[in-house]
Amino acid sequence: MKLNKIIIGIISLLIMSIIIIAEEPSDFIENINGYVRMGYQENDHKHTNIALGGKVHIKTSSWNNFSVGTSIYTSDALISHKGASISFFDASNHSYTILGEAYIEGKWGNTSIKIGRQSIETPFADSDDIGMIPNTFEAAVLINHDLKDTTIFLGQLQKYAGVDSNTPSNFTQLNKNKGVQVLGLSYNGIKNIFLSAWLYRLKDNVTIAYFDASYKQENDLFMMAFNVQYSQQKYEDNRESIVYGAESIFDFKPLGLSASIAYNTVNGVAAENFFGGGPYFTNAQHHTLTDALNDGESFLYGFTWNATHMGIDTLSFTTHIHSFMHENKKSKEYDFTVNYRYTDTLNFAAIYSDIEDATEPFSTMRIFVNYMF
Repeated sequence: MKLNKIIIGIISLLIMSIIIIAEEPSDFIENINGYVRMGYQENDHKHTNIALGGKVHIKTSSWNNFSVGTSIYTSDALISHKGASISFFDASNHSYTILGEAYIEGKWGNTSIKIGRQSIETPFADSDDIGMIPNTFEAAVLINHDLKDTTIFLGQLQKYAGVDSNTPSNFTQLNKNKGVQVLGLSYNGIKNIFLSAWLYRLKDNVTIAYFDASYKQENDLFMMAFNVQYSQQKYEDNRESIVYGAESIFDFKPLGLSASIAYNTVNGVAAENFFGGGPYFTNAQHHTLTDALNDGESFLYGFTWNATHMGIDTLSFTTHIHSFMHENKKSKEYDFTVNYRYTDTLNFAAIYSDIEDATEPFSTMRIFVNYMF
């Protein structure tokens, strides 16, 4: 609580200072952007959510290498909010508004430091923007690019709120009050290859190691990519989860066709996604590798058609078939997605999911309309 008050106080003082020295009232604002989002969700023709919301982000101009930013997110129920599988609203299924970002950012050469509420994208802590309001984090993050073709990420994550949190409308502690320490390295200095490695430490709980590698080759006709991943989650009580994954993607550009296949296997206890959607290649819209449980495995088969050769390169249809297996138990998820970008500022997405599970089968339809500004 004291840290939050200190950060808010510093942000207020910095904003006042920038306003005072600005030649014009608008000089202290670098940009204002965001989006308006309308979301619809229905489960088994029984439970329906309809929401109107969005995000407004304001960032100040830099002053003595410092700037501040803030984002307000909102999700307001329209007509119906009976509750459905992906959270549109708060823990009580009510509309809510949240100050999702409020940060101070300093930049010196190839180094930036951001402290406060912010959006973060890492393998096990990410925005996972699959509903109305994404995850955001209270954190201190340092990013450095001094080494050629290399990005270094250092982070201390304390709280998060949003779609994957048990209390979406409130920032709650990560790992009680001990937080999460994150170290990440990524490297793209080898032609067609991208490498990244991550280490997460949740004191007295679990240590997570993650590595992935990607190879991509492309010409005017084809694109092919091969990806591998590895994760180790080692708990203080000696439980352990080791995950291996592989993925292949092939595009035939003249017809706008793409096909993919992916595989994950778990050795040990169930693999967790932790604070986001998770990095696993076979994760689906609803089920993830976590649902494969102990010593499980999963497959993904994907097909996409882009209407480029019909002159509509912003329209695509995607089918994903996911299989999750644990001992003699199996479940499947079929995801059908339509994406259409009408203009650079207006887009549409519809996702139908059918989950075949012996314990809890269900189907969902989600539709989103986004207007960016």
